[in-house]
Amino acid sequence: MSPTAHAIMNSELFADLSPRQVQRLEPLAERVRFKKGAVLFAAGEAAADLYVVLEGAVELRMPVPDWWGIHTPHQKMTTARPGQVVGWSALAEPCVYALTAVASERCLTARFEASALRELMSADPELGNSVRARALSVVSRRLDALAEAMLAQRAVMASQAAAPAYA
Repeated sequence: MSPTAHAIMNSELFADLSPRQVQRLEPLAERVRFKKGAVLFAAGEAAADLYVVLEGAVELRMPVPDWWGIHTPHQKMTTARPGQVVGWSALAEPCVYALTAVASERCLTARFEASALRELMSADPELGNSVRARALSVVSRRLDALAEAMLAQRAVMASQAAAPAYA
């Protein structure tokens, strides 16, 4: 088994696949390196690719609207490490990235072109169902992280508003 196939098989998205399914998936994986600070994709862009982090780390950031009053262009949501996936939006209509992914250190990824991956998932319903179920788990964890980050930010803002002003 190649290093890429091994990494795919051990990733959070493809862990339930059989060796035969991983063999079908492997040709779709393109190994792509990113320098620290490189943007893999930005929120609002068409979700054309899905990535599995093989080495390094990728920070997922949420754009922060001005009306939040936080005075920052983005809020860090989570950091994806080896075995984790970024760009799951490529699997779900309307196929638009909700977050921005930035290499927080040099990293190596397995990039999957979304339409080819969706085509394989349709051609192999067992593979497709497994990937969709795992993707829902990833989405659920990311939503939990989003809720925690929002609550933490709200608590900080509330404590700042309640702090006495010293003259």
